[in-house]
Amino acid sequence: MSAQNLQLAKLALAGLSVRDRQSLIRELSGQPEEMPPDKLLRPRECAARLGCTPRTVFNLLKSGALHRVVLPGRKRALGVRESEISALVAGKVQ
Repeated sequence: MSAQNLQLAKLALAGLSVRDRQSLIRELSGQPEEMPPDKLLRPRECAARLGCTPRTVFNLLKSGALHRVVLPGRKRALGVRESEISALVAGKVQ
């Protein structure tokens, strides 16, 4: 890349926001786009979204329809990814 092209690229990047700059760099380097972190829901919140009891959520976890995520720093406390609940409601669960 010539010095003149490099200066033009720097000027173009300087006018972009941090998020746009990171997105452009990811696109040019071929890296996959970052996914936002998935929110973890407690069994009671899952039950409220599904319209069932927490016991049914535990049965879904036991059967494998939902996957348990152990909460950070805990041994027994668990959560379920919000995307799994949305997929279950939409009927996209295998």
